[in-house]
Amino acid sequence: MDVANVFVTLGVTAHVAGCQWRSAALGRRPDRSPMPGCCEWDLSDHVLFQMLDNPKDGAVDTASLRLLNLETGIERLRDTGIAVGNPPPISGFDTLRIATLTVPDGNTLNPLKGE
Repeated sequence: MDVANVFVTLGVTAHVAGCQWRSAALGRRPDRSPMPGCCEWDLSDHVLFQMLDNPKDGAVDTASLRLLNLETGIERLRDTGIAVGNPPPISGFDTLRIATLTVPDGNTLNPLKGE
């Protein structure tokens, strides 16, 4: 896969407090809040730290890889025998699509195409 960016996603049960704490720890406000319950910091040119509101259990541990070509990446995964559904567009975004994969240890890997 041709990976352009890596997203590290953590879920919290108290989003506002979590955003404030991480802002203090990182020494700056989030770079963006693309939707309610989400704040994001660009940690480097290719690494994004994302915090999501997850009031159910606080456990969202996900790695997302922004691919240069999502279709090619999905085809390659399918060729190796990994089941990947057809990722739908995400409401509110022009080009965002996410293919969610559960890896053998139960964590989540999201190959995605973003804006």
